[in-house]
Amino acid sequence: MPVTWRTRIERWEPPRRFVDVQLSGPFARWEHTHTFREHPDGTVISDRVDYRMPFGVLGAAAHRLLIGRDLQRIFDYRRDALARLLRAPA
Repeated sequence: MPVTWRTRIERWEPPRRFVDVQLSGPFARWEHTHTFREHPDGTVISDRVDYRMPFGVLGAAAHRLLIGRDLQRIFDYRRDALARLLRAPA
């Protein structure tokens, strides 16, 4: 099922981090902090997501049954895609 989602970059602090927040979309709240830090082998990318499901108990049940797993898949995909892109020859 397609989901319409709109976010805005609320904080932009290169090269350390940026934060996007949901303007409209499936969550009652969504704030995603992307953090970058130097490491001897390159850059460590970290994510912190603060979100809340809508619809109270029904939203909590949907999270346990579907949404939590879908979010994990999204971040797993991004991790794997970044690894592929960064290993690719220039």
